[in-house]
Amino acid sequence: MFILSGIALISIPFLTRAQSGDLPRSTPAAEGISTAAVINMMDSLLALRGSDIHHVMVVRHGKVVAEAHPAPFRASDTHTIFSVSKTFTSLAVGIAIDENRLRPDDRVMTFFYDKMPDYISDRMAALTVRDLLTMSSGVQPDAALRNESTDWVKAWLAKPCDEEPGTKFHYDSMCSHVLAAIVQRVTGRTLLDYLNEKLLLPMGIDRAEWEMSPDSVNVGGWGLRVPAEALAKLGVLLLNKGNWQGKQLVSADYVDQTCSRIIDCDTAPDTTTRFGYGYQLWKTTWPGYGDVSIASGAYGQYVVMLPQLDMVVVILGIINDNNALMSDIRDVLLAGVGDNPLVSERVLQQRLDSLCAHAMIYLPQGKATGQPVNGKRLLFSPNGYGLKWASVDGDTLRLARSGVPVESFPMGYRSWRYGSLAGVPPYPIHAANRMRDLCHDFEVAAAWAWTSPSTLEVRMHYVNWITASTYIFDFDKHELTFRDDFPGTQPATISFDLK
Repeated sequence: MFILSGIALISIPFLTRAQSGDLPRSTPAAEGISTAAVINMMDSLLALRGSDIHHVMVVRHGKVVAEAHPAPFRASDTHTIFSVSKTFTSLAVGIAIDENRLRPDDRVMTFFYDKMPDYISDRMAALTVRDLLTMSSGVQPDAALRNESTDWVKAWLAKPCDEEPGTKFHYDSMCSHVLAAIVQRVTGRTLLDYLNEKLLLPMGIDRAEWEMSPDSVNVGGWGLRVPAEALAKLGVLLLNKGNWQGKQLVSADYVDQTCSRIIDCDTAPDTTTRFGYGYQLWKTTWPGYGDVSIASGAYGQYVVMLPQLDMVVVILGIINDNNALMSDIRDVLLAGVGDNPLVSERVLQQRLDSLCAHAMIYLPQGKATGQPVNGKRLLFSPNGYGLKWASVDGDTLRLARSGVPVESFPMGYRSWRYGSLAGVPPYPIHAANRMRDLCHDFEVAAAWAWTSPSTLEVRMHYVNWITASTYIFDFDKHELTFRDDFPGTQPATISFDLK
């Protein structure tokens, strides 16, 4: 459970920072998509129970035909993409292969003589770069490793190899991290530095950050933070077989392997179709629409690529029902896709424009007034979160914690007010030096309402990250209940005296 720490918040205006090389814009009808189908998909996504949609982009023929960034999120905000990061790691490997820095059949151990265990099994000795790319290392996944060791590669290489490499799929983010470490070894640069020069900046993706492991390797399997449009560009690049605006950034042969069904798997982004896996990318088939490649990240980060339709759909957020999300794309949006441009749909386009412009995540619902608590302090009972006291003064909430200066941030009634976060937002990964190498320019949007005469609800979204936190002050019970919105997170409650 997360409580604000080391936070200084100030009110800031709406910010828009253009990203160089933006994709061209068009309309659904001009690109052969029913505007009504796009509206229906957007409506369904925004209504998904227990979910928050942060960004949606629909791209066809290389043009953005619809996008929504529900308030308080904005098109300019960066977003952590969890395991969608793996596909970027794969492309870095592909570029290194194109430059003859390594080969898919290279043995992994040859890159890490300084990290080899005393005993190396025949299976581990036979492990190749290709086996890492296809998540078929033979090593059983161990999510705790990153929290228990400060040298992830060394610890992973010392694990038993229980199966013949290349024979069975086991989804394991450490395979991606070892790939990131290999890229760093063969290039002499971090994965992100290498990708910036070879891929990201040539594509106009000029704002990217990537978390580091404790020993200064980009984590590879997660931890990349980019704007939503960077993922739309990723999809376009892969549909174009590694070619970006006439320049071949990654070889077509490597992209073909990335987007192929190389190995079958029994875990996948949803349970409605059979999935395979290529080079750090999911692969399936949708009847009537052909092959589908999907980059997928925890909690609901998706880049869905449909080569037969020349389409990309990007959805980012906290998603409670992945099957429903995929159904919205497959059964609602794609039902309206044709081969030729449609007659201009001006009225429907106006509806779509209005829907996207006014989309908003849930705001606390209630009244602007409640118990007269302005100027009073909420003195918290001893707790494990370090909270000492809080106060509510109009549209400002102040929090005091042990060893931390008093924190103050603005809240909006029926609107979002923005501030900056000096610390870090809630995060389910607890590795040493987690979130290292992120610039920590996290922004917060907060809103409030009195849901009853004695209950104040405050909702906070970390708009250039992913998470949100809810704080409910019950002045009758003298209790604060708070929770973060990662699935499975339980609320916590502490009592207070009002002075």
